[in-house]
Amino acid sequence: MDRQPVLVATKGPLEGARFPVGSEGITIGRDPDCVVVLDDANVSRFHARLVFHNAAIWVQDAGSRNGVFLNEKRVVRHKQFGPGDELVVGDHAFTLELDPLQQDPSLTGAPVPRPTEPSQGSRLVWVGVVVALTAVAMWVALR
Repeated sequence: MDRQPVLVATKGPLEGARFPVGSEGITIGRDPDCVVVLDDANVSRFHARLVFHNAAIWVQDAGSRNGVFLNEKRVVRHKQFGPGDELVVGDHAFTLELDPLQQDPSLTGAPVPRPTEPSQGSRLVWVGVVVALTAVAMWVALR
């Protein structure tokens, strides 16, 4: 049986809330556009994100002022996040659980894509981003 990762709030005002982690990942912060909105002065507008990469979920600090902590250690670049780990953002704590994978009703019966299998389109986007960043770095270096 396939299982879907779910971010579960274990401490703070959202305690008990569950946020399915889709293939697009999750954003965490004070901004209303974030998937997980935290009303906390110690949390940046866009504080952290969870992303899928190499068949795993990774936590990234999105440039927050007060940091993101995974298992009591500050996340400097990115850290792999798995079931049983504790993620702390401001005064909020989260863990990762695996729930049976369910279909999204908006897909009208189409199977839900597995988060560990990125689409060809998303691979092309990442290749484009890498090429663009390389070109900019080379341009800056030659100036």
